[in-house]
Amino acid sequence: MNCKEKLLEVRDLHKVYTKEGVPTKALNGITFNVLNGEYLGIMGASGSGKTTLLNCIATVIKPTAGQILLSGANISSFDGGKLAEYRGNKIGYLFQDFALLDNLTGRENILLPLSIHNMDISTAEKRLTDIAGFLGITDVLSKFPTQMSGGQKQRVAIARALSMNPDAILFDEPTSALDPEMVGEVLKIMKELAQEGLTMIVVTHEMEFARDVSHRIIFMDKGVIAEEGKPEIIFTQPKEERTREFLQRYLK
Repeated sequence: MNCKEKLLEVRDLHKVYTKEGVPTKALNGITFNVLNGEYLGIMGASGSGKTTLLNCIATVIKPTAGQILLSGANISSFDGGKLAEYRGNKIGYLFQDFALLDNLTGRENILLPLSIHNMDISTAEKRLTDIAGFLGITDVLSKFPTQMSGGQKQRVAIARALSMNPDAILFDEPTSALDPEMVGEVLKIMKELAQEGLTMIVVTHEMEFARDVSHRIIFMDKGVIAEEGKPEIIFTQPKEERTREFLQRYLK
């Protein structure tokens, strides 16, 4: 893994939501870097700001203050073509609910972003074949999402996120919508992606997976970074004690 270069920089990021005149701080001064080829795990209780952070990085929402830099360029200054290129070519996003289009087959869902960005059909088909083979979904490409299992849907969604060969992929609870027996299947794929050197930012509750695969873990609490470090340092207590302490602090 080449982790010498900063790919993504988050600088003093704030996000405030206002409802009926009452402000709520979802992010309160988040600062961290993501290195090229790094697998960054983000953990924390519901409402700690994890998904808001991903949505800001993906430009789904705008932060109230602060900066997000990709390879030194401030993404808040992007508009038009630059913003489209960022969303299509630079950052892939895997949503909790897969976000597949039910009226399109697996093949069509994967090819959709390639078509939107005017990739020629021969290159697109070659990329589809390679990704489908790697993820083991060649046999479901002709199926519609309603005909797929949860694990198959997640693989197709991962293939779609990979299709534009982005610099980094954001995963928002990639196993939350899966049956327990499907979780291990998807985590195996993500471990393989990490071994390939793909830069990934993953919001997860899968503590053991975060420990075994992440290069670094950030724990969020009430819109701030409560703890940050390498998993081999953070997870040094005996399993039972570590699990209890983690649940008390971050999953209550």
